[in-house]
Amino acid sequence: MRTWLNGFTGVKHKACQWRLLLLFLGTIPIGALGQSSNEAAAGSPNFYTNINAGFGLLYGGFGGNLEGGIGHFAGFGALGYATKRTYDTVTIKPSVNYHFGLRYYINVGSEALFPRIGIGYGWIANYYSPSIGNQLYDQNVKGLSLHLGAQFYTVEGLVFNFDVAMSSKLVIANADNHPSFFPFYARPCIGIGYDLTKLFRDDEGASRIRNKEIDPFGN
Repeated sequence: MRTWLNGFTGVKHKACQWRLLLLFLGTIPIGALGQSSNEAAAGSPNFYTNINAGFGLLYGGFGGNLEGGIGHFAGFGALGYATKRTYDTVTIKPSVNYHFGLRYYINVGSEALFPRIGIGYGWIANYYSPSIGNQLYDQNVKGLSLHLGAQFYTVEGLVFNFDVAMSSKLVIANADNHPSFFPFYARPCIGIGYDLTKLFRDDEGASRIRNKEIDPFGN
């Protein structure tokens, strides 16, 4: 696992990589690793999927995000575009970007609000720092990210996403190419989308908000 993680990110700061992973895993209640009694009683996994458009590193800049999951856990992937920008005399080039990862959803007793925490890998930013001056450097930063936020569902199937995504020069890929990247980097990520699950549920399930039955405490 250690070898895989180091090769995947190209980062030399192994301790920071493990801390980020442990922080994510440590937020997951032990009971959630098994199927809850409510889910077992339902007789089938509560699958859900949604598609969103938004901005922020979880969307690759300005782009789209597809998510699918069962119960508490979901995977996501994004493809987006970061526009050309100018900082004084420096031009930050545009780029096509990706980001993917895993999320854990928390049950707060609501059929519409689902807080979440997630970890991802991909595009972080296209950046410039005054300390770089006129030196040649790699403007496009990729690496690990951590995000905290919430997803809101409406009965009509609309999905609203609000997250704060974070990263650091300690967990980016090819860190030697980004000596001036920020010790702590955080940006909002906002998106709106549609619950694709409503398209293939039966009439009874179509009125049900996604993952209604999840219960992190197994009650």
